[in-house]
Amino acid sequence: MFPELRGQTYCYVNLDAEAVRWNLEHPDLFAGEGNPLLDPTVCQRMMDEVHRRCGVVWSCGGYLEDRSHLLRESYLKATGNFLHLGVDCTVPQGTRVAVDIPAKVILVDHDPDRDGGWGTRVFLATEGLVLIYAHLQNVEVRPGQALEPGEVFTEVGGPPDNGNWHPHLHVQCIRSGLFHEILLERFHELDGYGPPAACSSLQQDFPDPQPYLKFWS
Repeated sequence: MFPELRGQTYCYVNLDAEAVRWNLEHPDLFAGEGNPLLDPTVCQRMMDEVHRRCGVVWSCGGYLEDRSHLLRESYLKATGNFLHLGVDCTVPQGTRVAVDIPAKVILVDHDPDRDGGWGTRVFLATEGLVLIYAHLQNVEVRPGQALEPGEVFTEVGGPPDNGNWHPHLHVQCIRSGLFHEILLERFHELDGYGPPAACSSLQQDFPDPQPYLKFWS
């Protein structure tokens, strides 16, 4: 998935749990109003500390993670949709991204929203699913292009064009039928988060992307 990180250590991280821990360890940062972890520099500082503590170079995790602590006071507050529907990989900006299974590019677009938006996205079709890779830069593919395992097609982007958060890759699965329904009727509603109360149905519509990703250790 990340050719230049092959052989580097990584771990799985629950970002919401780390937000709670960091709040307790740095009460001065949370003394005022708002949520300092919405600042990409502050969140990157937290992730750097997590990686040092765990003795790793990068981290991943987050599927069906309730992020009501991490993202409090964000745009999600209005709906309560704090359930994360994909996997986040915290790696440096500019890290190259390779596809891990045969896939076909069906869409490349850019969401300019700098308040939690997607940034640049690549949509790949495979095995009755669509894989969404988001928060990207330097995309090297176009719709209709076939990709083979190990083929590099983009890089991990950074703030503010990645939704204005710390550099990370978001990968999310969606059922092909649902994707095409949303694409035709309500594409603007597609998000990386959903309501925790609907976890079971969301798990069916947005399956775990990790079986389609190869994390090298």
